[in-house]
Formats: sequence, C-alpha cells, structure tokens
Amino acid sequence: MTEGSGNPAQAGLKSMQDMLGGAVAAQQRSVSMAQDWTQGVIDSYKNQAESYRALMEAMRSSIAALETTLKSQEETNKALRQSLEAYKGAIENASQTQERNMELAKNFFDDVVDTLRGQIESSRTLLLEPAAKQQEFFQSVTQEWLDAYMRLLNAPMEFYKAGAQRAAGRDNEGQ
Repeated sequence: MTEGSGNPAQAGLKSMQDMLGGAVAAQQRSVSMAQDWTQGVIDSYKNQAESYRALMEAMRSSIAALETTLKSQEETNKALRQSLEAYKGAIENASQTQERNMELAKNFFDDVVDTLRGQIESSRTLLLEPAAKQQEFFQSVTQEWLDAYMRLLNAPMEFYKAGAQRAAGRDNEGQ
C-alpha cells in the first residue's frame, strides 16, 4: 500500500497530529510572547521603582540642604540683628557723650569768659597801663588757651570717629 492510498484512519490521525502539533507550537509561541511581555513590564516597573527611589533620595537630600540653608540664614540674621542693636547702642552712647561734652565745654567756656571779663574789668580799674596792650595780651592768652582746650575736648570725638571708620572698614572687609 502506498501512502496516498493508505488507511484513512492513519491519514486522519496524521492530520490531527499535525494540527495539534501546530496548535501546541502556536500556544508555546503565545506563552513565550506573554512571558517576554510580562518580563518587559516587570523590568519596566523595576526601573521605575529604582528611578522613584533615586528621586526620593534626591528630594530628601534637597530638603535637608534647604533646611540647613534656612537654619544658617536664620543664625546669620540673628547675628546681624544683634550686631545692629549693639552698633545702635554704641552710636547712641557716643552721641550722648558728645552732647554732654559739648554742654560741659560750653559751661566751662562761659565760666572762663565771665572770669576773664571780671579780671579784665578789675585790671582796667586797678592798672593804668595802656588798655590796648592789656586787652591784646588777654585776648591772645585766652585764644591760645581756648584753642588748646577745644583740641582737648575734641579728642574723644576724633577717637570715636577713627574707631567708627575702622569698624566700618572691618565690616566692609567681612562682607
């Protein structure tokens, strides 16, 4: 018997085996494709999870840096406020001291002028020397004495100005 004229049951069986073999192969390809697709989705989710972890770590680090920066800025602002208050106090004290010094100087010079006027009047009445020479002498002595005293009284203010200029120079260098 030839294969073409053979048993119809064998031919049907063979045809069924071929069809089942094709169906099994198609099913295996479908399962393989589904497994590949599933593995791709899983890998994608793993990559996303790693990216999110890295992003979260970066955000934590950024938040920590911002908190540190804010704390540092608060400390700097506090130090600047304290420095400003101290500077205001120093200026106020210096101003008050200068005002007191000026009042003392005014009172002193008023007293000196009054005393000198009294001495001049006494000298005029007691002495018969030429009044012009006597007056010139007293004016010269008084002017020299007043100039020296003014330099003495202005010394604290000059010292204060020099200190303020040095402090301003240090502040400018610190910035």
